[in-house]
Amino acid sequence: MTLLPAADHHVPDAMDKRVVLVLGGLVLGAAVALAAGRVRAQGLTPSVPAPRWEQDCEQAHGVDEARAIAKARGEGGWELVALDDGVMCFKRPVPAPPKPADPWPGY
Repeated sequence: MTLLPAADHHVPDAMDKRVVLVLGGLVLGAAVALAAGRVRAQGLTPSVPAPRWEQDCEQAHGVDEARAIAKARGEGGWELVALDDGVMCFKRPVPAPPKPADPWPGY
């Protein structure tokens, strides 16, 4: 004789347990965030502009020439970012524009 659960009795399965765990985690996380008193998204500060870059590539025909190119470019503030089949690509930050001179105070 096999005993079966009554028709109105629900037997939890693995999926139900996972749903309960996920929902419980969400509720717990929200409660902790509210208790901390600070919930906000953080983004880029608008006052800090994204860096701008100059790029340049140059063909090297051998190790000695590549070494000389890399040395000269490094001394100029360039950074090697790619090397493919002898083509060396460099980048460096775009120099900031000069600040305008203070206007005449107009005594």
